[in-house]
Parts: sequence; C-alpha cells; structure tokens
Amino acid sequence: MSPADLGGRSAYEVLGVSFDADSTALKAAWRRAARRTHPDYGGDAAEFRIVSYAWELVGDPASRRDYDRGFSATGAQRPGTNARSGGPASGPSARSTTPPADRPFTTRSSTRAGRAGSGNGTGSGTITYVPPLDEEMVLDLARSSQQIHGAPRKRGILPAGHRLVREARAIRTVQTHVLPSMPAARLVNGLHLTFGRLSSGAIDHVLLCGDRLAVIGSLQVPDGVYRWDGAELWKGDRRLSPPSLAPAMVALQRAFPDCTVGGFVLVMGSEDNPHAPVIQLDRTRSVLDSDAGFLTDPPANPLQFSRDLKMFLGTGPRSATVDRRLLARLLGALY
Repeated sequence: MSPADLGGRSAYEVLGVSFDADSTALKAAWRRAARRTHPDYGGDAAEFRIVSYAWELVGDPASRRDYDRGFSATGAQRPGTNARSGGPASGPSARSTTPPADRPFTTRSSTRAGRAGSGNGTGSGTITYVPPLDEEMVLDLARSSQQIHGAPRKRGILPAGHRLVREARAIRTVQTHVLPSMPAARLVNGLHLTFGRLSSGAIDHVLLCGDRLAVIGSLQVPDGVYRWDGAELWKGDRRLSPPSLAPAMVALQRAFPDCTVGGFVLVMGSEDNPHAPVIQLDRTRSVLDSDAGFLTDPPANPLQFSRDLKMFLGTGPRSATVDRRLLARLLGALY
C-alpha cells in the first residue's frame, strides 16, 4: 500500500486520534480501530488493511518521525517507488481533502515531479527548480516537490490545543486559497532559527516562493467588526494585539540576505468563513508605535490575507522558481 490508499486521510485520522497524541493513546486507538474493522469481528477486510497500514506509518517512533516530517497522507514520491520501501508504487499520489478544524490535515503535493524548466502537475504554470531535480545532494525529489512541510507541534509542557487548532486552520487557509495558484510556493511549519546572537523564537509558518519569504502569524477572534488603528485591533473598547513577527522577520532577513522578507497576520473568526471577521482600516497610530510596523500589510481575514500574500509572492522576479537550497535550509530549522 501507499499513503494514497488512505483515501485522502492522514494516518491519524484513520486511527481516530489527534496528531499530537502520545504513544499510549496512539496504541489504544489502533487497537480499537483494528478490532472494529477486523473481519473476524464483522469488520471490512479492506478497511482493516488500511488501519494496519496507518499503524505501520506511525506505530513506532522512528516511522512516526519520518511521517510527521512531511505530515502527508498523500505525500509526493519518486515516480514508480513506494515512499517507505523504495519498491513499486501502488498508485499515483493523490491530493488531500480538507478536514474539519479539529482534525489533522493532510498536505497538498505535486502529481508529478518535473525537471528544471519543465511543467509540474501542482496547480497551473511551469516550475523551475534550482538546482535541477537530478542534483539530489541538495534536497531529495519528494521534499523538493512537496508544497507543505512540517506541522503544528506542541511546545513545552503546557496544554496547546487552542494554538494547534489555530495553526492548523491557518495552514488550511494557505492550502486552499494560495497554494493552488502558486505552484512554486513551499509552506514550512514550525521553525526555530538562530543566526548569531539573534533568535527567531518559534515561527508558526514561513511561505517560500522564489526569493521571497512570507512570515505568517495568526489570530483567532470572536465574530464581529474590528478596527485596525495601525498597531492594534479594536472591537468596541476591547483591544487585541497581533502576534509580533519582528523577531522572526529580523532573524530570517539576516539568515537569508538575498531574500525579501514580508510579514502577514491572518485573523480568523469562529467559523471557516473567508469573509469574516470584518476589519476596518483606521490608521490613527503611527506604525512606529509597535512591532506592527514590520508587517507588509495590515492583519486581514482569510480572503484579504490570501490576496495580500499572493500579491507579495507573485510580484517577485522568481515567483515560478523553487530554490531548493533555500528550502533545504528552512527544513533544517524545523523544530
């Protein structure tokens, strides 16, 4: 079997457990799923094989680390090979479906990996790989052609359920509204970068496209109408400060001096409505008053955020190029 045989689900979804579950919870979920689907207990043999394969992907720590690195239920593979064994593939990789907000997500990957200057099956248009894909010493073909890398991860010992759901929603927004029209874009989630004495802190998301890097933060707010004064969001007399992207942007700009670094904040309402919340611009404060001065555009709802992000990335001179050296360095900063 291959990840494509999971039917667009992640291994965690097949087992019925969250992606941050510990090994005990994961094993218990596997046993329940195996008993439910086993033919001897009235289950479906095909579904039992899928459950068994999902457990093979994440059942032991080493396999789970490899799987989580791409966090892909339908990850890109070398043509004609199975992602785990290197043997014959059972079918082409498939695009993922969009799961509910509290479920693990799956990555969108290319349907075929092209050489430099050739057409690529991800979205429309032509992708140029620099250096060419046959130079695998830089980065292997599968990760070079995969559009989403990494996943929201727990930090420290404190509960992080709300943050993980928020980050997963942000990933789905980029996956749904940005990546299909930008086939050369690569989204990397969960980074920590150190450059000299500079530390980026934890970076939720970075989107690489050519020589442009977009640092993405997110904020989940109650529905309603908000006012952006140039530094903070207001709903009536309630004040909401956007996440500070300054440390991450400064560290990335120092580490990647030949890139143009931008900062964007996605503001999401309680529902998956790309038009909400409504944010009115009323810049009564100087951007020098806060770290908001680092932002390329004001915080925005999913629809406007996606437009701003595509404008920033798409107007770059290398928007159809995947720089594999830059991507490899970002992947090396995954925590």
